Amino acid sequence: MRPRPLYLALMVTLFVSCEEYYHPVLEQVPGMMVVESRLTNDPKQNFVRLSMTRNFNSTDAVEWITSAKIELMEVKGKTTSASQIQPGYYTFQETPVTGKAYVLKISYQNDIFESDPVVMPPMPTIDALYALHKDDKVYRTNAYGVPELFTIPGREISIDATLSPELQNFLFSWRTIILWKTYPPNPPKYGWKSFYDEGNFNLCARQDYSISDKINHHPLFSLAYNSQKYLDSPDYISDNWIVIIDQYGISEKSYKYHKKLNMQLSAEASLFEPQVSQVYGNVHCKNNPSKIILGYFDVNSYRQYRYYLNLGLSEKSTVVLRKLNTYPHIPASGDTIAKPKFWESN
Repeated sequence: MRPRPLYLALMVTLFVSCEEYYHPVLEQVPGMMVVESRLTNDPKQNFVRLSMTRNFNSTDAVEWITSAKIELMEVKGKTTSASQIQPGYYTFQETPVTGKAYVLKISYQNDIFESDPVVMPPMPTIDALYALHKDDKVYRTNAYGVPELFTIPGREISIDATLSPELQNFLFSWRTIILWKTYPPNPPKYGWKSFYDEGNFNLCARQDYSISDKINHHPLFSLAYNSQKYLDSPDYISDNWIVIIDQYGISEKSYKYHKKLNMQLSAEASLFEPQVSQVYGNVHCKNNPSKIILGYFDVNSYRQYRYYLNLGLSEKSTVVLRKLNTYPHIPASGDTIAKPKFWESN
């Protein structure tokens, strides 16, 4: 027997009347200092950035700390002061030296902040780079709003690196640059477009591998055979890739810190996920140990590698992979009728 209309109306009224919206009261907490810092053997990589945290859902502009005094203290050595080149952004003229320990000191208002001593590791090296076939599996929403599994054939870029007792932890970042051309009937042009590492921190360490003195086939990123998916026009014809890899030698404590951040960044709101306040850095308030400072002071050894790469069209294609020995400046994107100085080909 079908339900009567009155019965249905009563049921709908019952469920609607039970609905309540919960508006939580969010506590307004005082801002905490955020320290973003990295020092390397390359002056262009060195910075200290200071800001204050904002409350949840705040639309206020970032509050940069502009009146701090920042010093780099070499343990049993000299002290160097930083210069502020823009609001909240400080740099040092000198670079750290491998094997020596350093402390970052920040004087702000009535507080003194200092980092733990950090030893700069030896220079890192990439022993080999690979471009091996791999089918990436990704989910995309189809026209009906249903997630659907797709296979994207391409090549995974991975590296080998040598370990030593003093250097057993690495961090990588990358930039890939697709080179393209146009041909008649269009005016011929040379163009390029960059893609950057925007995911979690790419880390590896001796403890992640069974061979104690070698990192083998550590994956960095993948590139699809179908180059058209990276280009902005069907008139552009791919002329292959330039790959730029930045390799950092980092300490074991830095490795563990960034690994915890990766856990935080990939959190999906489960009960036992780490909270931001549980990811403690290495900077402390000397006169008030209870004061929390967010961030980390890193002293990393650094080296950049560049490669020319022709993926081919399929798994059966021969890969052209060549290490580059010149490092000209490459803008993020652009096009020109003259071949750029950084242009590479087979």
